[in-house]
Amino acid sequence: MDALEKGAATSVPAPRGRPSRGRPPKLQRSRGAGRGLEKPPHLAALVLARGGSKGIPLKNIKRLAGVPLIGWVLRAALDAGVFQSVWVSTDHDEIENVAKQFGAQVHRRSSETSKDSSTSLDAIVEFLNYHNEVDIVGNIQATSPCLHPTDLQKVAEMIREEGYDSVFSVVRRHQFRWSEIQKG
Repeated sequence: MDALEKGAATSVPAPRGRPSRGRPPKLQRSRGAGRGLEKPPHLAALVLARGGSKGIPLKNIKRLAGVPLIGWVLRAALDAGVFQSVWVSTDHDEIENVAKQFGAQVHRRSSETSKDSSTSLDAIVEFLNYHNEVDIVGNIQATSPCLHPTDLQKVAEMIREEGYDSVFSVVRRHQFRWSEIQKG
């Protein structure tokens, strides 16, 4: 999951010897309306699912073990219990319908952020511009069917409790790199 923060940041000591960075929005708590309660920042899961894939058309809703591909990550996001909202950003009616069936809210992407040349960041920025209630975004890849709710819980803890301003997952790959060498 990638997390993007929105809003201004202030300096705080960095945990675990990391260089000092701005304080993530999660630590900038606002007071509840007249109740004196602290309101945690709104952490939203966001799955980007464009309909115009060239390699495998509508891959995000192709079935894997009887479940649409996007359904696996939506289940994980909802089951994690750490998000105030779970969203799918899409430009396609069928993807929207599947997202709603799995309990997600839908943000309809503009044609500008639905192009082959559009980046994930373009789509996330557009989403944040329309959803001011969201303070922190967890960008979850639609094509990660093995994602487990505990993975998302750990990331939310890293952001909310340990002070990280962004977290992303990586996989170490060991591949042979072959190339043809011309003689001479």
